[in-house]
Amino acid sequence: MLHATFLGHQGWLLASERTRVLVDPLLTERFGHGGLAGVVYPPRKLDLAGLSPIDAVVITHEHDDHFDVPSLNRLDRAIPIYLSARSSVAAHGLLRTMGFVVHALQSEHTLELGDLRYRTFAVDHRQGPVQDEWDVFPFVVHDTAGDGSFVSSVDVPLGEELLGRMRSVVPRPGIWAYASNTTSAAFQAVGQGVGQAVGQGVGQGVGPGAHAVPSDEDALVGVVQRRYARFAQAWGAPEAMLVCGGGWSFPGERAWLNHHAFPLAPARLCAALAERHPEGRFLAPAPGTTLTMQGGRITAQVDHLPFIAALPREQWPSREPQGELPGRLGDYAPACGRRELEPAARERLLHELVDLARYLYGTPAFRSLCSLPTEPRGGRHPAWCLSLRHGDDDRRLVLRHRPEACDFVVHESLDPIAEFLAGLECWATDLLALLEGELGASALCFAGRLRQWNHDSRVLRVSAHDLWMLAHPLRRPLAAARLYERLLHAEPPIVPRVAPRGGGS
Repeated sequence: MLHATFLGHQGWLLASERTRVLVDPLLTERFGHGGLAGVVYPPRKLDLAGLSPIDAVVITHEHDDHFDVPSLNRLDRAIPIYLSARSSVAAHGLLRTMGFVVHALQSEHTLELGDLRYRTFAVDHRQGPVQDEWDVFPFVVHDTAGDGSFVSSVDVPLGEELLGRMRSVVPRPGIWAYASNTTSAAFQAVGQGVGQAVGQGVGQGVGPGAHAVPSDEDALVGVVQRRYARFAQAWGAPEAMLVCGGGWSFPGERAWLNHHAFPLAPARLCAALAERHPEGRFLAPAPGTTLTMQGGRITAQVDHLPFIAALPREQWPSREPQGELPGRLGDYAPACGRRELEPAARERLLHELVDLARYLYGTPAFRSLCSLPTEPRGGRHPAWCLSLRHGDDDRRLVLRHRPEACDFVVHESLDPIAEFLAGLECWATDLLALLEGELGASALCFAGRLRQWNHDSRVLRVSAHDLWMLAHPLRRPLAAARLYERLLHAEPPIVPRVAPRGGGS
């Protein structure tokens, strides 16, 4: 038999008669490095002591909703970890420092784990828009007895060529885990052109994407419906399509964002797919949902297991879309907790921003700047700036991007939103913390701690995506290593840990 248990977001427990493997488990309720993005959704009761011993853990890639340091710390060090070979040296180094035996997971490779076979596939990143899921390997897991299979492309789309290669491993698909991570960051927009949503493609990654997504629910459903049809035509209809991803919510004073960041609930998506494909089986799993396959068919489904269960639905925070924003993001607190930018910190910030200026060379924003007239446009500078808040009196440090000098220069401005064609606003202390490896990008870029404006995005557009891409561990591995070390240092001295098969360390 093959059992697939949903842990939350994109985490799974895959089990056969003799083998138990965790894939991308989030083992605390915090979401994003240090929990600064939010909390796991739907909320759950998770008892690690009740989780039976594990044979191996697979981490598909290095984004913080998959590679979560506190969760890794809750694994016994005797459990082997398989991490994508294309993840950064910072991630591999941290796991070794923690005492794990780390195996580099290769693409186009079959990993034999007891009576489970975990087959990976390479992704062609030369096609389509630029994303940042460079280290993801889509995978198919099946048991050697031939009872069932589990397929996921994690955060990258499944093309026909890739589906063909998967079909060569498993002729008939079993359970398809589909990541529907569509989010909108329209609440971060200010100034003219605020109606242009900034988000990501359906099932792409957790960060803010490089392209606007359709805001109409029917359009979003249409995207997934076409992907399902392509899957069924190229490989056959799966036994079940499990819609996961988007597994976090905003707590506390940011809870209002829940009504504007998640435009399409998994349950509504499943209902729409079932209406269009009545022959299919579509499920929005909650933590603890477990499907069992035997003889190529799903033979059982339960809603919870002794070690994991979703909390009662009345305890779930509402994420029901509410259409019009109640007055976009206004005041917000710094993620790092500090408001004052000391003189020494200011100098460090200006030094770090040289790297941002270098990164911007040749990007769409850079090309747009080079295409604009050099004189003011509509009373605004044909340029973009960083408007950085600092101090209890909410001062602004305005820094204008100068592509000709590959730097940012201080610019005196009383109203940068009115004066510049485009820009980003956040706390100066947060930006420095991101650049120096104190904060993860998810804490700043799409968590209600940044605003952006694009008065005419047809001629110049900047977004939090530029900071998101800048901070990727494969681009700044030293900063990522510092972040991981800080997260590990912040962990309690004693935590519950998942046991390994055959005893522990």
